Amino acid sequence: HLKGHPDEAFFVFEKTAALEFTAEFDAGWTYNSKYSYFFGNDSEAAEVKKLADGSVKFTYKVKKGAKIAVTELTAACVNATADALPRLDISIDCDFESVTKDEWVNAKISLQLGTKVFASGNYNGSGKVKGRGNSSWGYDKKPYSIKLDEKASLLDIPKTKKYAILASYTDSTLMRNYITYKAYQDLIGIDYVPKCEFVDVYLNGKYNGIYILVERISIEKNKINIAEADEDNITGGYLIEKNVHGRVNYKKDQVFDCPYQVKDYFVLEEPEIEDTELRREVLQYLNVYVQRLHNSVMGFSSEQYTEYIDEDSWVDFVIVQEISKNIDGNLKTSCWMYKERDNNKLYMTALWDFDLAYGIVNWSNADEERNDASDCPGSGTYEDFMIINSSCPWIKKLYQQDEFRELLTERYTCYRTTVIAELQALIPEQAAYLAKAEDANYKLWKKNFSIGVANLQTWLNGRLEWLDEVWLIEN
Repeated sequence: HLKGHPDEAFFVFEKTAALEFTAEFDAGWTYNSKYSYFFGNDSEAAEVKKLADGSVKFTYKVKKGAKIAVTELTAACVNATADALPRLDISIDCDFESVTKDEWVNAKISLQLGTKVFASGNYNGSGKVKGRGNSSWGYDKKPYSIKLDEKASLLDIPKTKKYAILASYTDSTLMRNYITYKAYQDLIGIDYVPKCEFVDVYLNGKYNGIYILVERISIEKNKINIAEADEDNITGGYLIEKNVHGRVNYKKDQVFDCPYQVKDYFVLEEPEIEDTELRREVLQYLNVYVQRLHNSVMGFSSEQYTEYIDEDSWVDFVIVQEISKNIDGNLKTSCWMYKERDNNKLYMTALWDFDLAYGIVNWSNADEERNDASDCPGSGTYEDFMIINSSCPWIKKLYQQDEFRELLTERYTCYRTTVIAELQALIPEQAAYLAKAEDANYKLWKKNFSIGVANLQTWLNGRLEWLDEVWLIEN
């Protein structure tokens, strides 16, 4: 313990003393000085020394009366690099260039563990693979959906047949989706966020880069645990994705209207209803349901919005989308929700698709045909709301409700020292973890990892500073 007292934004030491500790690293792990931090703003008092046995000794010496910024009191961050990521091999009987998003292709799938320890070990099995994604499918490094023949737990992800590998081609850090899914596992209001891990992917034996292995969103016991609707009860449960024209397959998808945008649609993802008449009945029911929800939220009916909106999950959804300034998070696309049986409330769930978030692009959601373009900021700036504006009438209206806004600020204040702090800490932690594996990914795809990581950290810190001014409740 180094005794001292606060003095405005500083901490003043009351005696001369030293803080010392030694970090030891398991086999396959190496201390990463670039993505570690030890009182970096007080280098004269701090010393980091590598020892002959591979361990690292950290020493911080202070003199009585010396002071440092209060923020430096949590400035010890020791991270390590893995020798190897898990290796995922997918082999098919044709070239991967012939794989499409429409047809499943038989595949052999194997997983070999790397440095990181997982309870579910190496895997060999069979399944199917096909392309996935919207704009991401158009890039050279393509994402894929995987369907195992039998349920299996890969890298401690709960047993399922449904996986995906995300390419993160637009994200030079490779981690925007990863840190989002990992940090937000313990949200108060959203009860399911997909599990994921990094893997090196080989397609037909050829290295194709670092991917994120993630479970696909579905109604399952270990994911969204609700009873599916059937002919005896068409009030629920339903797994629904919000989507836009151009991303909807009208021949295949179970589509119903979006009340606030003529060109937008909701897609009933599960259950898939084979019976034509039952499908028609269900989609008609959902059309009426979302119109009633719309009328309640927008104040067009006597029904209260709280009868149709689960405030806890919607508050979490808004916070996550605003922190990341996710261009698609304004109930545009890749926004998932569910409705239970005999329950009118719609729940937000399954955070998904943050490849273009956290300042990576500077587009806006302005659309002169759909909304007031003047209140839609670019997604690359630190300031202004991304989804609380006219591009998303439901969110804008909810934010105008005192009860909803007060719950949001309370929740943000709670998260500021928990899941949001974890989000920030994950960046250097995962940058260190990937540092060695990233070399091969860079040689193949020429994405500058270190610059991307620095930009992500700077952007997120700036974004949180702005949101703190708006939402943080001072004690």
